[in-house]
Amino acid sequence: MDTYREKMDMATLTLVALEGAMGSSLAITLDVLRTANQVAEAMGRPTITWQIVGSAESVRMRNGMHLQAVPLEQAKALESSMLVVPGLGLENTAELDSFGRHQEPRQSGRSLPADLRNRLGHGDIRKLVKLVQEFQRQGKPLAASCSAVFVLAEAGILQERIVTTHWQLYEAFEQNYPGTTLDTKRMLVHDGNIITSGAGMSQMDLMLYIVRDCMGNQIAESIMRYLLIDDRPAQYHYMALSNLQTDNREVLMLEKFIEDCLPEVPSLKAIAEHLAITEKTLSRRIRNATGKSPMAFIQKVRLQHVQSLLETTHMSIEDIAFKVGYSDSTALRRLMWKNMGCTPSQLRKARAGSPIT
Repeated sequence: MDTYREKMDMATLTLVALEGAMGSSLAITLDVLRTANQVAEAMGRPTITWQIVGSAESVRMRNGMHLQAVPLEQAKALESSMLVVPGLGLENTAELDSFGRHQEPRQSGRSLPADLRNRLGHGDIRKLVKLVQEFQRQGKPLAASCSAVFVLAEAGILQERIVTTHWQLYEAFEQNYPGTTLDTKRMLVHDGNIITSGAGMSQMDLMLYIVRDCMGNQIAESIMRYLLIDDRPAQYHYMALSNLQTDNREVLMLEKFIEDCLPEVPSLKAIAEHLAITEKTLSRRIRNATGKSPMAFIQKVRLQHVQSLLETTHMSIEDIAFKVGYSDSTALRRLMWKNMGCTPSQLRKARAGSPIT
């Protein structure tokens, strides 16, 4: 049975369209939401609504697409229940003036972190930072993908949070925001009221996650069947497996601790002692937060790390199995098939041509 939950406080999203941002990320966002509403209407369920706010009344995306928007200075958090900020589209930042408008073409050879720092200083970003802070003061959810995660950090709302961002920006993020824990192994992280995702095309995973949370599993799965290409399910499996479906900070930190211990995961008793709690308390907290037993939770963390290694390295399947603590590759293949419906080779092949933006 679908675990649909009607949430009146999630009825309206505020989508941010910044000058020079990735048009594909905005298009993905709108396609997912429109398809969700078509499915919801067919099922007789409430639909989700949204508004677009941006750098100006007419916003030009990096790919030349134009969107009509409510200027950021006129946007109010009271009129929405969640703020969604797609990637900034950093390749064109030097073409923007201090107000976020296009100017002369950029000079070649500028580094990505320098472009990012330049973009974060523009007037439209400063207005967005104020809007982010308003949402945070009201305790409303915020979501960002790729380089837009830096905007949340600039707003000062990521202290002692766990987030992710584009893999090329890991070093810059850690240098600029040492008070935030950067999870480099996961595509999507939900910590409290903040959801972050990785590279630009992870906007699809972010929107599927939001729709699933707002409108239920059945609608999200219908969108996947309708919109996604054949290779995309491997991406979705990564999102579904790697996210704990919890905003429990203690469990998120436990997941990171287990990952850091691989391939030799300490006993449950040793983990409990490390956290200064009893083994019984640890088991209860894991089950309450994730719905999983401690052993199933640890196995999930192992498989998450397997996916990361399959997607980001050329290590053999045998070496990956050893690195995460499985006795042999046969055991790994069996567990992946049981939990994900695919083999390590199939997942690696499916992800081989995925875009990095």
